[in-house]
Amino acid sequence: MTIKQIHVHGFRSIKNITLPLQQLNVVSGPNGCGKSNLYKAVRLLHEATNGRLARALAEEGGIQKVMWAGKKSCSASRKEANRLILSVEMDDMEYELAIGFPSPGSSLFDLDPLVKEERIWLSGQQRRPSSCIMQRTNQTAFLHNIEGERVSYSAVLQSEESLFGQLSEPHRYPELSLLREHLRQWRFYHEFAVWPGSPLRAPQIGVRAPVLAHDGANLAAAWATIVEQGHHELLYKVTGRAFPDAEFQVDVKDGRFQMLMLRQGILRPLESAEFSDGTLRFLCLVVALLSPRPPAFMALNEPENSLHEDLLPALAELIAEASQFSQLWVTSHSPKLAALIAQHAEVNHIQLEQIDGETRIAEEA
Repeated sequence: MTIKQIHVHGFRSIKNITLPLQQLNVVSGPNGCGKSNLYKAVRLLHEATNGRLARALAEEGGIQKVMWAGKKSCSASRKEANRLILSVEMDDMEYELAIGFPSPGSSLFDLDPLVKEERIWLSGQQRRPSSCIMQRTNQTAFLHNIEGERVSYSAVLQSEESLFGQLSEPHRYPELSLLREHLRQWRFYHEFAVWPGSPLRAPQIGVRAPVLAHDGANLAAAWATIVEQGHHELLYKVTGRAFPDAEFQVDVKDGRFQMLMLRQGILRPLESAEFSDGTLRFLCLVVALLSPRPPAFMALNEPENSLHEDLLPALAELIAEASQFSQLWVTSHSPKLAALIAQHAEVNHIQLEQIDGETRIAEEA
């Protein structure tokens, strides 16, 4: 399922934004304009389908910290003004999640969100009642089952989690199950564990890994998997272009994998604990983008962080290459990276700005 557009209402600095997406999307803008807020809002949809909505919001400080705190729009209804609304429209279906505040004093867990509404429509039929295949209001939900009947969902729903995170007997609701699995397979890469003493810098027991972990902890195993099963020619081409005086390989001892660097002028291999932060970040990005099991959608948040600008041409070429297999969302504050990517592929470049505390799409992109 290709994402056609994403709508975010009431998340941090984002009062109301609708972004039309294409196969390769670059979201850029100055520091503090709200790029990361937009990335986190999209990631929240993914977390909701995994039953981690409350946890993901807690990591942001709770529902009170993520809601729009600016001036309310005169045109917005009272209901919309007090809600965080996230929706995604894809080729086949459209999903919307509306979250609000819990009632004051109703529970000790007052940082938990309260799911007010969830809906799924079949795309191309507008938002008519006849095209709505799932409708939830608070803790009551109606779904279309495998026979096409509209039935009440019998299980007790937790108010702080999406229905997707609680769906039992998914075989009875094939459209919902399909959409849930699709959203669960989205991938997000933001921070790799490159600090001293992290698992990424130490030998790890190797298990075949067609997907890089979100923190890059299984880098060596994921690299070895690409060498055995993936596009290893491109792997070596990209890293050779980025590091012309070095060669990377995986060392295995007693089932434990770690990355090594063979560098001209240095008489012994360098272990991953000795790599620079930028080198490790770049290797993680390469392995993530060359996954032998590419996702339908992948988001990278400021991939240029900690990278020397000499590495950007190789990264840009790799991003363009990966967009042939996955729909990509790249958040960046580097105009150079955006321009370099555009040299290799058609780019939907969305520029953001912030006016009076509100993140908006700049008129001229």
